[in-house]
Amino acid sequence: MKKLLTAALSILLILTACAAPAFAETALDRENLALEGDVEADNSFENNEWFSAAFLTDGVHVALDEDPHAGWSIDPYSVIPQDEPINITVDLGKKYMLDTVVLRPCIYDNGLGMPRCFEVQISEDNTNWTSVAKVEALVVTEAVDQIYAFDPAPGRYVRIAITEHSDKVDNTGCYLSQISEIEVYGEKIPATPTPTAEPTAELTEEPTAEPTAEPTAAPTEEPAHKNGNTGEDVKGNDGKTAAIIIGAVAAAAVIAAVVIVLVKKRKK
Repeated sequence: MKKLLTAALSILLILTACAAPAFAETALDRENLALEGDVEADNSFENNEWFSAAFLTDGVHVALDEDPHAGWSIDPYSVIPQDEPINITVDLGKKYMLDTVVLRPCIYDNGLGMPRCFEVQISEDNTNWTSVAKVEALVVTEAVDQIYAFDPAPGRYVRIAITEHSDKVDNTGCYLSQISEIEVYGEKIPATPTPTAEPTAELTEEPTAEPTAEPTAAPTEEPAHKNGNTGEDVKGNDGKTAAIIIGAVAAAAVIAAVVIVLVKKRKK
């Protein structure tokens, strides 16, 4: 039983090793920010076996018998002259403080296809570019990493602006440029905390005093009301008392007048 398990594990390890891509070590002992980054090239031989623009950032930098991904190449069927400008642009996905770009020559031909003249440029917006290295008359005879270090600067995009291709000419008559890997190094930019706005005091309206009712004088006399039978105005208790007094005074006056008349008659 143990022999069967051991044999099965051995087969599994062999299959895993064969299936896994052969990734090489990075040029520097740091994180390669360009790994699996999006690449655009003005001219690219896309046969998807040995050459493709995407192979510039796939992390493969080994001999062809280990992995066929050699890197990027000018399309030999485009038959371009040696001085035709070609740009290769790598998108890192976000902004970093960049300080080093490494170009790794193709191993299979000892780097003979490396371009002769080019600039290494960086950009934050893929529109405005800053040159951080300028190379002229480069001749490579061994696949030695070309390391370009510069003062840290912010950037998200890295461009290799080729102005002269290698002396290597394809049998089609096309001048070639070929690069195995583009590696980019730098540091993450720390996020700046968003300032919190101080709370502003809300304006509150001053309370308005409620209007106070002006005191009204109490009525000194009850209002008159209609008598239900006669329709005449009838006053309250004070009115009744005054009417009685007036009636008594009037009766007294009548009586006094009668008495005076009787006295006068007796004198006659």
